[in-house]
Amino acid sequence: MRRLIVSVSAVVAIAAPMAAPMPAAAQGNPISNLFACEATGGKQEAGALAGAALGALLGSQVSKNERGLGAALGAGLGAVAGSKIGCRMQSSDQARARAAVNQALENGRGSTWSNPQTGASGRVDVISSNYGPPVDSRNIRFNGGVQTLASYDSAAGQYFAPGTVNLRSGPSTTASVIGRLRAGETFDALGRAPGSNWLLVGQGGGAIGYVSESVVRASGPAPAAACRRIQATYATRGTGQTVETYDACRDARGQWALTNL
Repeated sequence: MRRLIVSVSAVVAIAAPMAAPMPAAAQGNPISNLFACEATGGKQEAGALAGAALGALLGSQVSKNERGLGAALGAGLGAVAGSKIGCRMQSSDQARARAAVNQALENGRGSTWSNPQTGASGRVDVISSNYGPPVDSRNIRFNGGVQTLASYDSAAGQYFAPGTVNLRSGPSTTASVIGRLRAGETFDALGRAPGSNWLLVGQGGGAIGYVSESVVRASGPAPAAACRRIQATYATRGTGQTVETYDACRDARGQWALTNL
């Protein structure tokens, strides 16, 4: 699987001798080069070299603290190369798309955009979020009938059910219903099934089932996510939809670095 790392601020210093200087605003925003396109429509050789150097450098440093991020950074493909749809988008489309990606990453909710002048539009959906190191299931007490996974992604705080919500034995809509949360009932998110939006529901000191994050709400502000996986859908005039999936993690300065899966 080929990966595209999108992180501008750290790459500029390495790529400067090989590529034209980037605007100051772009240097401070890792999302700013998302959907960029070269005149030829292909990946820049300079970008590939810079990305390889950056991946080798940052992959070893960041992987100590953020699971999965080190491997993504270590992929080493051109950080200044454009996405496969960048060449079909006007600069005004690219700006709207990047803003929607940033909004989804910051607040953890889906975001849409459209450009009436060009007919382009898109949507960014948050597939999953990670708030810290993985959670070892051996430290959790599971009620009878609740499926146990080896580990869980870290999840955020407390949630409540806005209406009656089914509790399931496993992280899937095909898993059996083993209980229900009443409207207004609160619970602690003990973890999230890896790579999904299924929360492990905690009450009374134990895990009592699973619920999809899409049908519950956070109680108060959620802590800042360390990583998110998003799916971006775009359509430009005269072409069909294109869907891209990204893993995004905050770097040491709190900025988002995206990897195209």
